[in-house]
Amino acid sequence: MKRFAAPLFVLVFFVLFVQSSFAHHRKAVLGESTVASELETPAVTAGPGYILPDSPLYFVDKIFQTVRIAAAFTPDRKAKIRSEIAGERLAELRIMLAKNNSQGISTAISQLTKETDLTAQDLGDAASRGKDVKILAKGINETIKIHRAFLGTLASQSQGAMKLQFQAAREALQEAKVEVEDELSEDELEHEINEALEEEVKDEMEDASNSTEALERVLEKFQKQVSESAKKALSHREEAIKQAIENKNEALKREYEQLFTQEKKKQETLLKTHENASREAKEAAEKTRKAAENIKESREEIKRIEAQPVGSNTSSGSSGGNSGSGRSNSGKD
Repeated sequence: MKRFAAPLFVLVFFVLFVQSSFAHHRKAVLGESTVASELETPAVTAGPGYILPDSPLYFVDKIFQTVRIAAAFTPDRKAKIRSEIAGERLAELRIMLAKNNSQGISTAISQLTKETDLTAQDLGDAASRGKDVKILAKGINETIKIHRAFLGTLASQSQGAMKLQFQAAREALQEAKVEVEDELSEDELEHEINEALEEEVKDEMEDASNSTEALERVLEKFQKQVSESAKKALSHREEAIKQAIENKNEALKREYEQLFTQEKKKQETLLKTHENASREAKEAAEKTRKAAENIKESREEIKRIEAQPVGSNTSSGSSGGNSGSGRSNSGKD
């Protein structure tokens, strides 16, 4: 019996050890071994909202933020405010981690990804309305990069479910970031594409094992991303060229409109000048006609006067005398 005691003890110890190790591994996989308050969180650039996610009045803070956005009116202004709100949610996540409040952590992450996604949508809406948002897009893009780096730091320190939560949020922010990148300048877009490729391949390399198969998968994914990157960059250039053509057409259109306006003014001026000249000519002609009539009347008067015989008044008087003389002779008779 004693011969079997030692082997039995070793067997029991081995089973207990394996069960303990398996339980520890299970906790690590599920994230149960990760204590949020023990995570080293980077500094954040924004402060939290007035009410934290673990408060029953958290909905009041969300209402306040909704009012802020409603008062913004323009999509570009809304995008800026939403980006600021996303920064507040990240600060709230940091506090919830320090409190080790799992529900508050989930709420903060959910709100962070939601506001970032809406930020990208509002930015795209502003761009579709013809607003130049390149500077705003650059600022928002940098903010998202900071937030993703924050989540990446947390994911690198976490295990299991908590790690997956941080990674999922980081991926959601990357999707929003891609939409924001579409509004960057061509050079900045190319830089972001290359930087994203390097970052993703680095992450894949860290997660992959040392097997040849895993490394081949990483290489295939890298090649696919390079191809997609090239297509996206080409598409962006095509859009830029189309925009340049439209801008050129608009410039030519404005130039033609200006020339037409100038020509129209010129023709209107000429027409007005012609009308004035015609009116003055008519007035001058009328004055000339009247003058001619006056001259004609004067000439007729002169001819009439000239046609009268000289001494015609005296001759009339003599005739009268003769008549009187006749009457006088008759009296004598």
